[in-house]
Amino acid sequence: MNRAVRRGLFVVLTIAVGLLAAFDGSRAANPVAGPAALEGRNEAVNRLAGLNEQERALVAELLDWDVRIEAARQEHERLTGEIPVVRQALADSEAGLQVTREQLRAGRDRLGQWVNFLYRYGPVAYLEVILSAVDFNDFVARAESVKTIIIGQVRLLEEVRDLQRHQEEQAETLRQAQAGLTAKITALSQKLVEMDRDRAGREAFLADLRQQSTGLADEVLQSETVLYQSITSLRYLLSHLNSLPWNSLSPEKFSLSGRGLRIEFADQEINKVFFGQDDPNLASLSVRSSSGLFAISGRAEAAGTDFRMEGAFVLDGDGKVRFQPARVLLAGLPVTSEVLKYIASEQSLSVDLGDRTRGYRLTDIRSEEGKLIVELYQPSLPPGP
Repeated sequence: MNRAVRRGLFVVLTIAVGLLAAFDGSRAANPVAGPAALEGRNEAVNRLAGLNEQERALVAELLDWDVRIEAARQEHERLTGEIPVVRQALADSEAGLQVTREQLRAGRDRLGQWVNFLYRYGPVAYLEVILSAVDFNDFVARAESVKTIIIGQVRLLEEVRDLQRHQEEQAETLRQAQAGLTAKITALSQKLVEMDRDRAGREAFLADLRQQSTGLADEVLQSETVLYQSITSLRYLLSHLNSLPWNSLSPEKFSLSGRGLRIEFADQEINKVFFGQDDPNLASLSVRSSSGLFAISGRAEAAGTDFRMEGAFVLDGDGKVRFQPARVLLAGLPVTSEVLKYIASEQSLSVDLGDRTRGYRLTDIRSEEGKLIVELYQPSLPPGP
């Protein structure tokens, strides 16, 4: 069983080495990248962040413009649709008013003719009724009767006049409504023109910002690529992984469960064995594990800044293991996604461990707080000594 554990330990160490070796530094020769280049990069990153923030704000503003313009256009369409309705109602009201006016005029004429005719030529003319009175009291009574009849006829005309007055008020209300709608539509049309013009101006400003951002992003991409390639300590580590004292690593803890083997390596042990051996090229490096994250930190002396590479270990099938970078920080600022893709696209990030497992199959490799966890599985137990 001790031999099996030793084999598992050897396999784990080999896997850890292979994953780190993915960053083999086999690309172009290290360019010169001093503090001035780093300062320029940091300044460009900050400017780019500011432009991106402005761009996000402008995009949100343009979306707000779109909402307001669309609302104004819908209101314009609604008001425009009301105009024919009000116009038709006004036409109907004016037509009814004209009929009422004609009725009132005709009624007045008929009343005058009727009163005059009856007064003079009726079967019992009003004048005869009044003049045939036997005394003054009878005269007054007869005159009141004639007055009552005439007032009744006039009251009918007053009702027609009231109807005319009501129709005139209704027509005036409709005229005011039509004028108000027309004024609103005119003002809204002008507002839409102004809103479209203002939005076009902000859109042009956004296009200019994006053009600036594109140029600045290219500048950041180039500078970060140069800076990444100038991290000699990391590149030295990646090019000398096979000469590191892997067999000197001691597991902090291991456990067996059937044919499964779980091994834990503490960060302190990895840092002491790998980077504490008086090699000046590795002296500034260290690793730190946290839940789901494995980080390599160090000092880029040429650029005069600290760096940190974070990622996770993933199984790639057929005995292959891949280190998947999630973030790289230079001077505390993350590199762009393009540079991260450039790093992650290197084929060396995938390591074939199929011929190194010595009968074990790697089932998992992950980071937890302060330690690297490796899990192996032995399909068949080895023969005894």
